Amino acid sequence: MSRYRGPKDRLSRRFETNLFGAKRNPMDRKGFAPGQHGQNRRAKKSEYGIHLDAKQKFRAYYGMISEAQFRKTFEKARRMRAGVTGEVFVGLLESRLDVMALRMNFAPNIWAARQVVTHGHITVNGKRCNIPSARVMPGDVVGVREKSRKIPMIFHQFLGSKGTPPSYVEVNQDEFCGKLLHFPEKHEVPFPGEFNEQLLVEFYSR
Repeated sequence: MSRYRGPKDRLSRRFETNLFGAKRNPMDRKGFAPGQHGQNRRAKKSEYGIHLDAKQKFRAYYGMISEAQFRKTFEKARRMRAGVTGEVFVGLLESRLDVMALRMNFAPNIWAARQVVTHGHITVNGKRCNIPSARVMPGDVVGVREKSRKIPMIFHQFLGSKGTPPSYVEVNQDEFCGKLLHFPEKHEVPFPGEFNEQLLVEFYSR
């Protein structure tokens, strides 16, 4: 499965947002789109371009999930009758194991969170799980394996992070674990800037 391995700042500049919470905002250094003609992009985007950008922005924010996996998640959200498709879709993305590892402060960004999961440092209900796309359900306890808790990146991020977990996550610092309380609604997700899930729904509904 292909993965984006290019510069993360390039993605932030493309969408004019500090997507991954970098201490040094990429837009402060180069406040224009990447590429040879980034400073001269003045053309008005087509309706298709606007919808495509909305979809790609979500993909970038969640670590450039493969298109096939992203589309599969959307189709699952569309089949569910639990609510508005866009809201359900965001809830499904947020309940991925790699995203939960990020929200619980086991890693500083989505890329590191995915690595922490794939390297087998994370457990779900006490059992090791190394699949980033694994679905976490409300009530599930996500934790760090005992022998992994002293890894500097995990230790310092979890105990030293100033970030407050979102309202749909409960964290227990004594036990190096957290719990998903409920599937989040769009307004609860700490998106950096404007993310329009309705445009994404319209893109896939063409």
